[in-house]
Parts: sequence; structure tokens; C-alpha cells
Amino acid sequence: MLLDALDLSPALDVLDVGAGDGRLLRELARRGHAGRVVGVDPTPGPGVQPAHAEALPFPDASFDVVLFARVLAHLPDPARALAEARRVLRPGGQVWVAAHGPAHLRATWAALGQPPAPGDAPPESALTVTCPLTVTADDARFLMGTYGKEAEVSPHLFPVQDAAQLLVWRP
Repeated sequence: MLLDALDLSPALDVLDVGAGDGRLLRELARRGHAGRVVGVDPTPGPGVQPAHAEALPFPDASFDVVLFARVLAHLPDPARALAEARRVLRPGGQVWVAAHGPAHLRATWAALGQPPAPGDAPPESALTVTCPLTVTADDARFLMGTYGKEAEVSPHLFPVQDAAQLLVWRP
């Protein structure tokens, strides 16, 4: 659903920062994305390069889109990560930030140095797209694993309805 909301042109070069196990990269490939698609993560999965968001190993102006899906609010230096995203972004490119639910969205904006009050809208430079989603017990286990955690997940508590809020930020 996130990729549906992004509606990326198949010719764009995309960098997925915090790509984890490479799930998004594989889905782009499955959809026939023809542009270069690269993922980086400090603990990379298959097909993902080892790198930190605050020190991207690419030349200036290398990508059309830099994507932070569920990651920016968790970085030790989100401002440095955004500076790196701007550095590797081509003129006219976009940085996309995706966060789950309103509380995570507020945490993401706080990480960007722009903490909104509850109910405040994102800055005018951002476009917000909300995608409803259903989290299953398997999804919860997977998400816990992306944080390096294991937990007993009670299947009777699922499915849970949530929303992914996608922000498009134009540097």
C-alpha cells in the first residue's frame, strides 16, 4: 500500500534508507521498477548495503527519491540523516518520510526538529497521504524483529487497524 501511495515513476532512481530485510526493494523489482533501486541499513538483509543514514556512501546528486520508511524518528541524528539525503538527492528530487499512526508521525516531526502540538498539521512544505492498513500477528512479529526484539504475540489480539501516514518533504 505504501508503494501505491508513492506512485513512483518506474524510471526514478530510489534510495531506501533503513531498508532492513529489503522487502520494499523486492516489491519494487516485482512491480517492474526500471530505475536503480538501492537499500542501505546498519544491519542489512539480502540485497541491502551496509551503511548508516548519517553517512551515505554515495556521490552527490545520485538519486531522484530518498525514502525513510518507519526509520527517521529512530535515528540518533535525524538532522544529519536529512542533510545526507539532501546531498545525494538530484535537483528536483524528493525525500519521502513514512510513519505509522498519529503518535509516530508526531515523533517523526519532532525528530525533524519541528515538534507539532497534538492536532497540528505538518509544515506547508509537506504533502500528507494516509493509507489504512491492517496489522496481523505475523506483521507484529516481523515489526518486533526489525527492532531486534522477540515477543510472544497473542493472535487473539489481532488484526489491528492502523494507518500509515506518508509525508512528502521537498527540501
